[in-house]
Amino acid sequence: MVALPRIENPDVSEANLAVAPFLIRICTQVVIPMVEDFLHLSITTRNLERSIRFYETLGLKVLNDFGEVTERGIAEAFCLPKSHLKVVYLGAPQGRSGLFIDLVEWVDPNSPGEAYAVANHVGLNRFALRVTDLDSMVNSLKDAGIQFMNDMPQVFGEGIRCIVAKDPDGVFVQLVEGL
Repeated sequence: MVALPRIENPDVSEANLAVAPFLIRICTQVVIPMVEDFLHLSITTRNLERSIRFYETLGLKVLNDFGEVTERGIAEAFCLPKSHLKVVYLGAPQGRSGLFIDLVEWVDPNSPGEAYAVANHVGLNRFALRVTDLDSMVNSLKDAGIQFMNDMPQVFGEGIRCIVAKDPDGVFVQLVEGL
């Protein structure tokens, strides 16, 4: 909120005239819609079923399985010749944010390239999941065959601990405790 200067004398004065253009600008400003919230992050995979198993092992659940989707609007939005894809939404069972993963396997056109090899590559290269008991989760995930980039969680900041795995396509998945 903008604090306006208090003018003691309501008569037209030099102070009132100096504030008038400011007040007119405030009263005539157009309200521009802003971002309401985060919605989802999309991860492209080469094998949807393999990636679903990985993310379910982390504790995420399938929220919606759209099966195979062919939508001209998706192709046009992303400037692709066509769009035939398989889509699943994954989320945290007790998640409060509403943020979910839009997990996609492109059937046609198929997906070129590889995930980022290093975390300091420009662009979206990782995402983080908040956890409450990192040590138990890491042990459980190791027992389930999930491999991490380090043997032990790393500490940074004040009481923040994390460990990083890669999904089957090489996307960095950071598990964070203490934030």
